[in-house]
Amino acid sequence: MYIADVSNVTVLGLGAMGERVAGRLAAAGHAVTVWNRSSAAATRVAGAIGATTASSPAAAVTDADVVLCMVADDGASRDVWLGDDGALDAVRTDAVAVEASTVSVQWSRELAEHAAAADVDVLTAPVVGSRPQAEAGALFSLVGGDTEVLRRVEPVLGAYSGTVRHVGRPEDAAVMKLAINAVFGVQVAAYAEAVGVVARAGIDESTAIEVFTGLPITGPGLQRALGLFAARDFAPNFPIRLVAKDFGYVEQMSDGVSTEILDAAASVFRDAANTDDADLDITGIARALLAQWEC
Repeated sequence: MYIADVSNVTVLGLGAMGERVAGRLAAAGHAVTVWNRSSAAATRVAGAIGATTASSPAAAVTDADVVLCMVADDGASRDVWLGDDGALDAVRTDAVAVEASTVSVQWSRELAEHAAAADVDVLTAPVVGSRPQAEAGALFSLVGGDTEVLRRVEPVLGAYSGTVRHVGRPEDAAVMKLAINAVFGVQVAAYAEAVGVVARAGIDESTAIEVFTGLPITGPGLQRALGLFAARDFAPNFPIRLVAKDFGYVEQMSDGVSTEILDAAASVFRDAANTDDADLDITGIARALLAQWEC
């Protein structure tokens, strides 16, 4: 079945990204049903965007053409799809299940196997970007799975994505997303530490940040990170605890291959995730690193 330009779409999980994706879908004219572990959050979001709420993942997907899951990790995703009142057993066989969370390679493979056994088409489609890109419908969706299935749901993915890029099998999308997050984590930690080194050497921090920001090697994401460093604004967009989680999934994925640079950054974020800084934004790593230099 081909998915119409305006469809019944269910969003499972209403964290920072899920809430904004649901809003973009509703604004595009899709009939949106939402479910969240906290029913209060689901009620609030539904009221704001004109969506319908459901009492469980299973109840949320019975009429859906497309089911999007956007939750924190493997455990939450497994519960949503396969737990009590899980979504997978209730999804129509002519619908498409889309796992848009950042999950491990192993779980993305397992989910694809469970979906095949249930005769449900599934895509893995994690997104690159944060709250501003989600609000603007400018996320970068990395999609793994059958290209024909992707073609069926492109009007849905396009409601919140500026770019939709097919990368291979379901697990390949997880591989790419984890690699991207790891590279960004390394860069953010390196820039934070470098700012501290330069400031410790006697250059004004604001001057250092201005110079780093203007360099051709500093892309938009890092420019934004530097601005947040300067403002000491560490309100969570991509919390440190989730950065550490993703580095853990990268470690599983590396399968014994030497990853010394990634391991060093992973250690920094893992240590921070075990402190009161765990719920700060990824840029909050600067707080701990800069403190070492007494900046």
